[in-house]
Amino acid sequence: MPNKDQAARELAEWHFGVEPDLTQVIRIVGDDEDAPGEPIKLLEVNAATVATGSVEPFAFAPSESVPFPIVIAEVTPEEYERIQRSEIALPRGWSLTNAKHILRTQAA
Repeated sequence: MPNKDQAARELAEWHFGVEPDLTQVIRIVGDDEDAPGEPIKLLEVNAATVATGSVEPFAFAPSESVPFPIVIAEVTPEEYERIQRSEIALPRGWSLTNAKHILRTQAA
């Protein structure tokens, strides 16, 4: 069974493979990351997504391939810049402080 870091990286690599305009995935790591039921949280920066001016997360149940709950939010590169400047708020409990950046590899 993969750990959360492995599962998040595999999920991000799969998304890079199917989303040509996805430039980076940010894994949000919380203070209670080891708590049972704490989801993998991914902020995906995608130039092809529709700008909304907010961060709208979508939740997914654990599956055979990813045995953890997942919460994913997609933003444009411009919205990500605004998040970094604190002009757009992240969902409650999300922070970029301990975030792990997963960049597109040449193979993706």
